Amino acid sequence: MTDSSRVHPAVLPMLASFAVTALLAVLLARRPGKRPIHWVLLGLLLSAGVWTGAAAWRYSVQDETSIMAAYRVMFLGVSMVPGLWLVLAGLFARIERFESSPAFAILAFAPGAVFYLLFVTNEAHHWVARIGPTRFEDGPMFVAFLLWGYAATLGGLALLLARARFAAAHEGWTEAGLVVAAAAAPIAASLAYQLDWLGWRWDPTGAALGISAALLYPLIFKLGFLEKVPLIRGDVFEHLHDGVLVADRHGRLIDANPAAERLLGIALADRLGGELATCVTDALEPPDREPARVVLTNPADAGRGKPEFTTLGSRRVRISSGALSNASGDSLGSVVVLHDCTEERRTERTLRRAQKLESVGFLAAGVAHEVNNPLAFIRSNLILVQRLAEELVEQVQTADAAATWKEEVRELPEIVQETLEGVDRIGGIVEDMRRLSRDSTEDEEQLDVNDSVKAALRFAQLHRGGPWVDVDVQLAERLPVVLGSQDALVQVFLNLLLNARQALAGRPGRLRVQSRLSDEGVRIAVEDDGPGVPPEIQERIFDPFFTTKSPDEGTGLGLAIAYDIVREHKGTLELQSEPGRTVFTVVLPRSG
Repeated sequence: MTDSSRVHPAVLPMLASFAVTALLAVLLARRPGKRPIHWVLLGLLLSAGVWTGAAAWRYSVQDETSIMAAYRVMFLGVSMVPGLWLVLAGLFARIERFESSPAFAILAFAPGAVFYLLFVTNEAHHWVARIGPTRFEDGPMFVAFLLWGYAATLGGLALLLARARFAAAHEGWTEAGLVVAAAAAPIAASLAYQLDWLGWRWDPTGAALGISAALLYPLIFKLGFLEKVPLIRGDVFEHLHDGVLVADRHGRLIDANPAAERLLGIALADRLGGELATCVTDALEPPDREPARVVLTNPADAGRGKPEFTTLGSRRVRISSGALSNASGDSLGSVVVLHDCTEERRTERTLRRAQKLESVGFLAAGVAHEVNNPLAFIRSNLILVQRLAEELVEQVQTADAAATWKEEVRELPEIVQETLEGVDRIGGIVEDMRRLSRDSTEDEEQLDVNDSVKAALRFAQLHRGGPWVDVDVQLAERLPVVLGSQDALVQVFLNLLLNARQALAGRPGRLRVQSRLSDEGVRIAVEDDGPGVPPEIQERIFDPFFTTKSPDEGTGLGLAIAYDIVREHKGTLELQSEPGRTVFTVVLPRSG
């Protein structure tokens, strides 16, 4: 400045630009969930703030020392802006080199770094620029940097527009127009100054950065411009739920996505270059390995049947493969797709089991009706026979009858009693069958599942017969209520507890009952450390009348009824078993 009483005309525009860029940087810094592209933009805004704040300082001082200090700070921001803008555009346009190679992104800053290094050592390099209290003369190096800045800015603009035009075709040209204006404002201001179109003695480029920042605000915070980063094939490949493995024409594994590693349970990155078929079959159960190898080595026929195999991690996987070829028909390799069918098969089993129970329910209603009537008069007649037999025994004891005949008559009440017990046992089975045909949720109420568990624990009398059962009860407090029948749920937990106690078979063992809240609802687990359920019968464990117990110990309806009750409560009952551990887990949806 030549007159200390006057404020240089560049100060206020530069301060305004500094305020806008600083405010936008603060808003962006406070924004959660930032990705690399957000951090690059934050760096760009901070560099612009350093540029404009130092420019305001430079035009506020007169002594040469302060001017040089201001220029050193200002050109720190100036040297960073073109590289950051180019990297920002490269990330948005999903240029692979910018994303996968940090070294390539760093190269974008090399011209600016060289320029700044030469500038701060300007005394040894006078050809960078000549600076005085009232003048700034561009040197060859400054002009070279200026041309680089124009090229980087225009190149970044081209990359942004190449992506923005896709959005413009569907959402209008608002975003594309704001991008062009934000990038063009500092370029136009710089060209106007360098070509002396405005006749100003100060560079308005820094002030134009404030305009660019103001234009970026609606792009970022209103239109979500940075959240619309386009997807590329790499994103799709990496985020597929299905596993994908790619082999070259020699059958060697050359690539695999994370889903493939997750499904197979092996680190495929360590197996690159190995035989693809071996990589897959090593992760399967031994009986499935040879059939899977046939599928993997014959991609032309494998896609038809889409066979399923079981992994060592007990996942059910459908494998399909296909050949890759170019336009000329030459083989390029093959691709294998692994689809996780575990949940699908579990759902199918649950549906089949529910349909079976529904069919049994209809059958049970009819059988119970037909059996109950004859059972009623048979039991009534047997009671009459029992009374007559008791009277006959009394008379025989006083009569002069043969000893053998007397002994047979004495056994008559016992025979009738055993017959009555058999009739009562049939009646119990019929009542269980009728239970399968009734809706246990007819008397629904909001209830605390812990109360049902505690009632079942009282009825189960787990310590009856000796202190050999170590019962560990862990019930979470303040669980949400569920909608259902208290009596029905007590029956569910009682069946599970008795089943667990019988699994211990009279030997010392631990029985754990636990309730907790999960994402699915209220989860109740009944666990024992018995011998476990053999894998070959786990699929049938909830089937009606299926049991491994003797006829005197059970009818095979307990778990079927428990499963049906839980299903009617819109919940799930699942079994997890291995040698030395069995867990029945009930999940009930919370009310509301």
